[in-house]
Amino acid sequence: MTQQAVKKELARAARELKELLDRAAGQISSGESRELEQWRHLCENCRQRLEEDLLRMAVVGTIKSGKSTFINSLFSGDYLKRGAGVITSIVTRVRRSDLLEAVVYFKSWEEINSEIRQSLNLFPSAGWRSSAEPFDIRNQSDRRDLRQALTSLETGYLVNRDSRSVSSVLLDSYLQGYDKVAGIVSDQTETRSYTGRNFHEHQAFAGDQALAVYLKDLELFIDSGDMAENIEIADCQGSDSPNPLHLAMIQDYLHTSDLIIYLISSRTGIRQADLKFMSMIKQMGAMGNVLFVINCDFNEHENLDDLKRVRDQVRQDLALLTPSPAVYTFSSLYALFLDIRDFLTEKDRARLDQWRGDQALAQFSQKEKTRFEADFNHLITEHRYMLLLKNQLQRMETVSSDFAQWLAFNQKVFSSDASGADALVSQIREQQKKTEKIRSMINSTFDGACRQLKKELKTNTDRFFDLRHGQVVPAVVDFIRSYHISPDQYRAMLSENGLSETLLVVFQDFKDRLDVFMAEQINPRLFGFVAENEAYAFEYLESICRPYESMIRETLADFGQHGGPGQENSDRQSVGKPAPVSIDGVKKAHGIAMPNAAATFDYTRGIQTEAFMKLGFFRMVQGIKKLVNRSGSAGNADFSALESGVARMKQETEATVVFHFKNYRENLKFQYLFLLIDAVAGEMSQWLIQRFQTYATDLNRIREIGNRSQEEKKHSLAEMAEMISELERIKGQVNSLEKSLGRQSPGGGGAGTGDKDP
Repeated sequence: MTQQAVKKELARAARELKELLDRAAGQISSGESRELEQWRHLCENCRQRLEEDLLRMAVVGTIKSGKSTFINSLFSGDYLKRGAGVITSIVTRVRRSDLLEAVVYFKSWEEINSEIRQSLNLFPSAGWRSSAEPFDIRNQSDRRDLRQALTSLETGYLVNRDSRSVSSVLLDSYLQGYDKVAGIVSDQTETRSYTGRNFHEHQAFAGDQALAVYLKDLELFIDSGDMAENIEIADCQGSDSPNPLHLAMIQDYLHTSDLIIYLISSRTGIRQADLKFMSMIKQMGAMGNVLFVINCDFNEHENLDDLKRVRDQVRQDLALLTPSPAVYTFSSLYALFLDIRDFLTEKDRARLDQWRGDQALAQFSQKEKTRFEADFNHLITEHRYMLLLKNQLQRMETVSSDFAQWLAFNQKVFSSDASGADALVSQIREQQKKTEKIRSMINSTFDGACRQLKKELKTNTDRFFDLRHGQVVPAVVDFIRSYHISPDQYRAMLSENGLSETLLVVFQDFKDRLDVFMAEQINPRLFGFVAENEAYAFEYLESICRPYESMIRETLADFGQHGGPGQENSDRQSVGKPAPVSIDGVKKAHGIAMPNAAATFDYTRGIQTEAFMKLGFFRMVQGIKKLVNRSGSAGNADFSALESGVARMKQETEATVVFHFKNYRENLKFQYLFLLIDAVAGEMSQWLIQRFQTYATDLNRIREIGNRSQEEKKHSLAEMAEMISELERIKGQVNSLEKSLGRQSPGGGGAGTGDKDP
């Protein structure tokens, strides 16, 4: 049985078990049973998790590697705009649905103005503005001033290391797109939905950099292709985007992804930008979840041998980073054109016919695409999906077992007369004392475990962020201190633009370089550190959970004399299993998220260039004349003053970065790691304690049942006999599903097994 079939059958079993619990609540306990209510909730939660739990797949690669075309080919249609600009500031999320819909989420005015204010350090002084109030793009005078200021800026401010500066592109884009979005954006996050024939209107926002900067999120629901509805595919920005914030956004999505598809263009093979990004993925500890696709451009290859030469070289390069990489070589555009050939333009149809004419290339591409799809479909259901199914199967198994215990117990109650009910009450009281001790032990043990874990993770985190010997702060400090300026690079600018304006150009270059260093070197180390400590904490708590699960099973088995046939044997089958809790499920249920990667850039908020110049730099101006008089060279004096200004800038930045990482360290501990420990421990202990619900019975209710008429008891016993029979059928179904899932071996098609020639 396939895992999709297991999922479908398990969801049906959860629904049937909930209906049976509803029946028991109405006919046996008169709807007053707390344990039945909790089991009903667990069944409903199980069904919802099976339907809603997302498997996330990130499609990454450098600019123009064919990411959007690849995703279009997966959904057999031209849905994502191909060739979208590199300025796109969002990760586009795509899912299968019964309705074709694009949902566009816009930033609020506060978010927009905050981004703009961060970029205003591009300007040498505040003299370009006619207002002293904080910049607000909604004010016509602010837009006019900004437009004039951008126009008047020298090339040195707009171009940084042979490309336009990120700040100038961002500001210019906000100005260009304002009129088109002013009627949509508000103080809250606004959304626009485009369905049916209007679906492609979303591409105007994704493909136009002047509009894309206003977007916060973009989600597409597509009604074609063979993707399961619980798989989310993310079209990420190019990993070599000039904006380091884009890389941080990709890192945030990779942290939550179950699978990564890395696109490599056959035109270029692996470039330096690819190696850098793959090294970052490896630092994050995610390289084992990567499939590599060499996206072929048929027009670039004379024949199949030439394409295979590129493929073999890519394999050799990848082997330096990961053993036995899974590599697939096919043309996403060719696959897409085959799917939509009836809707192609005359020009594209001619291209398709030309490619089909080269049978060797075309057949090779199709076979590789088929091989990729087979391995991909296996992988997306192997790891987290398998864990999801196993967890929910265990929940169902436990609920059905405990419900059977509850029914058997109630059979005993309804079979007793008044004196028998009194004896049963006495026996239950003794059992409750025993279970209460175990409850207390569970709570006490988990409390102690949480304290110990927090102590260990606090030590680990403090050591990781240590100012002298940690893995991030010393590296950033070293980068700042090693930054130097070249006299040849800035002498001409000093003579033409003056000292203060040149210092601002230096600051812009310094800030951009530091942002890139943060994104490429620091963030991956952070994610790797967090993943390692998450796994340690979960394994620690799970090791505590196991012996208590066994203890609970044994305690329940002691009461097996009240159970039906096979009840003790059913309990023993599950002895020692851990609580069905997953760390991803806990994060989702409790809304716990790691501080995002972009937060590492917040140090720039503390570097206010204008304030720095007022407080520090201009104090040196008075000394320049004396320096000029002594040196006899104005040029040397200017450069000496520039060096002094840069030294002060580096000192201020270092102090700000150190302070920033202290805050980040505390947020990571108290707002993420400690919360996660408490949440995981809480769910595990709650799961264990819920197993004792049979003994939480109202003892007065037992006496009341013992005094009922024989006819009423007979009717209730008949109802319970039917329920037990129905429950045994459901339990058999759950056990069969568990065996079916256990027979599915995890091998075949995983990362590292998929690069044989077809």
